[in-house]
Amino acid sequence: MCKVAQPNSRPPLVKRHVVAGHKDCGGKLWEDSSDSTPLVASTQVKKPLFNWNPGLNQIKGVEGSCVRVQAGVKLADLHDYLAKQDLEVSFSPEIGDATVGSLMVCTSKDSSVDGPGYLSALVTEVTYMDEDGCLVVLSLAKDPSALLAFTCSYGMMGIVVEAVLEVRRRIAVTTTAYAFMTRSGEDAAAHLAQAHAFSDALFAIPVPGSDHLYIEARSKASSSAAQLARSAALSAVIMRTLGVNNLVKAFMQRTNCFLQGAPLGRAMAMLLSGANPPTTHYRSAFVNRYPAVQPGSRRLDFSFVEFDLPQLQSVVAECWERHFEFKDRTGWAPSGYGVYFVPRGWTQQRALQHNVSGAKALAKPCGNFSGPPGVSFMLDPITGDCDDPRWLQFNLEYSAWAVSRGATPSLSQSKGLLPGGDATPPHTQPLLDPTLRAVRGP
Repeated sequence: MCKVAQPNSRPPLVKRHVVAGHKDCGGKLWEDSSDSTPLVASTQVKKPLFNWNPGLNQIKGVEGSCVRVQAGVKLADLHDYLAKQDLEVSFSPEIGDATVGSLMVCTSKDSSVDGPGYLSALVTEVTYMDEDGCLVVLSLAKDPSALLAFTCSYGMMGIVVEAVLEVRRRIAVTTTAYAFMTRSGEDAAAHLAQAHAFSDALFAIPVPGSDHLYIEARSKASSSAAQLARSAALSAVIMRTLGVNNLVKAFMQRTNCFLQGAPLGRAMAMLLSGANPPTTHYRSAFVNRYPAVQPGSRRLDFSFVEFDLPQLQSVVAECWERHFEFKDRTGWAPSGYGVYFVPRGWTQQRALQHNVSGAKALAKPCGNFSGPPGVSFMLDPITGDCDDPRWLQFNLEYSAWAVSRGATPSLSQSKGLLPGGDATPPHTQPLLDPTLRAVRGP
């Protein structure tokens, strides 16, 4: 017997863990020719409802101000597709191999210019398979609370099949690199606060072991620079005159420092900032495709921790002290710390844009970037030597300290989170009982 999934049905929370966008979805979706309702699930071989390709990696196309994609589409492929139409999603982190399905229900972040720094804020509709094998569609217009709850679920409410994301015309960005000497955590925090106040977006790497701070300040480009960048997308010669190649090379150089397990030294930071004048580019230039990790190979690793912006001064100062205390005690410390600034509350602005009522209630119910409008900052420890047992030990202590300071870690990107331990995120319980069930209904 085929079960029909009603568009506004409210299935209970899936208690088992499923992976968003996984190619083995544990069932087939078919259209029952004897039923006029198209959303059905059955084990019998009938006419396919849609092309269930193994990777679920098709980009269906642009629909007005949105793009419809399957869950297995990689972020880098989506950027390439949209760039050909002079479009982009505002979310442009470095991890180009991450899939849309995973990013929309798990944690992600980027210091984006003039847009949200997490992918779930761009989702206007999602189609997922529930625990009964039925397709369920949630939209911002009809099911805003349920949609927001789903983006907090870490994939435990169902398997993402398809999503609709907001797009915009590409925005040219001017990036300027700086290097500061920092004699203390308070000094580093003061530089970060000042740079954040005068930039549209900011990425930074404080390196306590070398007493310096590397900053990439990003701002919307001037109209003339933006026009040149738009032309440069069609001309490699002009692209070189903009210095984009040098900036990307510098970007990879500072990444390679961490891959070697060594701090980004002051000399390297000065070189990267001094050798690269302000450069106009598109953010998609920094979305990377990383090679597959081989056993024993070095790779860049980090642990995600989210703090509220008013804590910047005290948290950075304490982190600086903890860094040296751990180094003195173990002989090892992270290579540095990645700092991102991400505005919260974009869903409320989008609600007004999409004429959805009750905008003030449209906040993520739990997890990262939830709560009232404001700005979050991430202070992520980084290493290129993630096989060193001291990396795990550091994160066990770091995550416990961060949670004690009111931070929100991530179940998918934070290290050192143990069930029942000091670093257990306070937002994990709502994922299991009863908040999301209350949002989804009986």
